[in-house]
Amino acid sequence: MVEHLVLFKLKETTTTEQKAEIVATLQELASINGVIEFSAGLNHSEEGKSKGFEVGMRIAFRDTAALDAYLPSESHQTTIGKIREHFADVIVLDYTH
Repeated sequence: MVEHLVLFKLKETTTTEQKAEIVATLQELASINGVIEFSAGLNHSEEGKSKGFEVGMRIAFRDTAALDAYLPSESHQTTIGKIREHFADVIVLDYTH
């Protein structure tokens, strides 16, 4: 299984309503072929260590081939295209276990 972790830092102009819409839009990725598990949500940690990253997403893929197919897929590109304007920065980390 391959874990695909993504953290999104949003622009300061992003409203509370838009943040909720971003998380809802990310849910569209859950139906992509090869996705075994999916979760996305807004940070609510009180530790103060998020460095401004407000949205987290975790996708577990069946294997590396599924991740490799996902990245350039039209579904992925279309979904991210709907919300990309709100991103100030993004961190991506993939690992296999």
